Amino acid sequence: MATESARISHAEALDLLLDAESNVHSFTESSSSEQNVRAASFEPVADFGTQAVRFANFGSPEPVETRSCSTTTPPPRRIIQCDVFIAGSGPIGCTYAREILEKCDSSVLRPRNAVYMAEIGAQESPVVGAHLKNAVKYQKDIDAFVHVIQGALQPVSIPVSDTHQSTLGGNSWTPPINSKQNQLVICGQNPQQSREDNLGATAVTRAVGGMATHWTCACPTPHSEETTSSPIPRNELDSLLARARDFVKVDSTVFDKSIRHTTVKDILTTSFPNRNIRSIPLAVQPHSKAESGFVTWSGSDTVLGDIINDPRFTIASEHRVTQLIVHPSFPGTVAGVLMRDLKTDRDVLVHARAYVIACGAVCTPQILYNSDIRPPALGRYLTEQSMAFCQIVLSKKTIQNIQNTQNPAWQALIAQHRKKHPLDPLPIPFRDLDPQVMIPYSSAFPWHAQIHRDAFSYGDVGPRSDPRVVVDLRFFGKGDILENNRVEFSNKAKPEERPEHTDVYGMPQATFHVVRTDEDRDRDQKMMNDMTTVANSLGGYLPGSEPQFMEPGLAMHITGTTRIGSDSKTSVANPCSKVWGFSNLWVGGNNVIPDSTASNPTLTSMAYALKGASDVIQCLQYEYQ
Repeated sequence: MATESARISHAEALDLLLDAESNVHSFTESSSSEQNVRAASFEPVADFGTQAVRFANFGSPEPVETRSCSTTTPPPRRIIQCDVFIAGSGPIGCTYAREILEKCDSSVLRPRNAVYMAEIGAQESPVVGAHLKNAVKYQKDIDAFVHVIQGALQPVSIPVSDTHQSTLGGNSWTPPINSKQNQLVICGQNPQQSREDNLGATAVTRAVGGMATHWTCACPTPHSEETTSSPIPRNELDSLLARARDFVKVDSTVFDKSIRHTTVKDILTTSFPNRNIRSIPLAVQPHSKAESGFVTWSGSDTVLGDIINDPRFTIASEHRVTQLIVHPSFPGTVAGVLMRDLKTDRDVLVHARAYVIACGAVCTPQILYNSDIRPPALGRYLTEQSMAFCQIVLSKKTIQNIQNTQNPAWQALIAQHRKKHPLDPLPIPFRDLDPQVMIPYSSAFPWHAQIHRDAFSYGDVGPRSDPRVVVDLRFFGKGDILENNRVEFSNKAKPEERPEHTDVYGMPQATFHVVRTDEDRDRDQKMMNDMTTVANSLGGYLPGSEPQFMEPGLAMHITGTTRIGSDSKTSVANPCSKVWGFSNLWVGGNNVIPDSTASNPTLTSMAYALKGASDVIQCLQYEYQ
């Protein structure tokens, strides 16, 4: 049980931050001009001592004591100091971190702890933020990775279950009848969530690296119709997208030598000559040993690059960002962040010059809401992609064509495979890479299609068929933008009050109110018809994986909940992702995308993050001009 001193209330946090500010000002009055510059950014004036908060990696926090310590008084509160605080360790938060550390004038950043990143989840890989699919086990058996994804995803909003059990007899306990307490609120169930407008499959990954620990790595360029609401000119956005590709190492050629990839791509190109069939642009690199049949999937570690070992960078795992503390005298300025160390159950304060919240499309507006930062558009204009799915088994004719190939390279590979595995009925080497093909969004076909093999939280083949002849089809449809499509958070009138309902981490419970329009449904049906046509060109349906629409939210590509724009009434942040009305607060993630998209949104979010990071740098350097 945590002691009372482990908790810091909103009011106490504000007092401590202001006390630290006054201590620093007192310190600067008697210091040299050089010291003044460093103290103005809250350089520490005391040693950290023995009550250190534990941090996962890279550097140590630099605190300011807010009162003296003696053997008869409780330990002093300490405030972690940094230049830029980033919440979230996914590709977007890491894009901010890398761009700031690489591009900002080093003279305006502290030599240690310049960028401090907090992540609510644990570090699950020896390599910080790495894609877990890089393990040999999962590259040999992609279906085994399905269970990793399932274990990583935590549902956001689950309607309460029907608790009536007519056959439960004897003196067993049941919830009271005709009472407000007749529903069980367990396992994250949400009494405020209706089933009709829920995104029931929406889930979040809480881990160092975020969703990038298991994402598909698909990075298509958005169509012009997917950026119509963007306040950033398309030529500028294209430049940012190009830089984002470099950050995450996008490559469209890694699978080009694969027999199956080439076969599927050729069939689709022949069957649909006007659809611009192409390889999926993937954040992936060839393995150092090409003959291994392995690849290296990009994760947050890829985005971080060399800064992962930079002493100016610190990342704290298993730290929940509870709320931002707004300065009472300057309402447009964040004075600090209140966090909770989940390992010790103690509250921690952080002071920075700039703050970036990049915790995903649900958790980013959740933190703002819990901080009493609630612009009119917060959580609204939410869009999520519809999703159609099926799996096919390649036709006999296709396998025969592979067997009878005239391609010398394929003949050599097949002969080598036959020699090692004479009883294998398939002419496809076990190490042949999976197909990774896409049909891009177009005006005539306004959806994005991926024809490939990969692991999701569903769709494992198991023993039903040889996975080498199974191909997945995933078609993603966009939805109309509606102001009332939204995610709301459980009521709390004041920052210090506890919400009526909380999620498993003690934050205000998220509730979805999302519907699809008649136009959306018509578009979805056309998308389904297109998917079946494409599927039939490849083979027959795998039993149990016939064409179907998936549970709303399963795409996990929510956009718009902290959208950027040019109007503070209809957006949360300006074109540089700075929250309207604030001088030192930025947001990042798919949530900043103001458009309805069908393509995978991560690359676009990284592009917006690069623009946001440039704005952070400009603000940091402006202070010293």
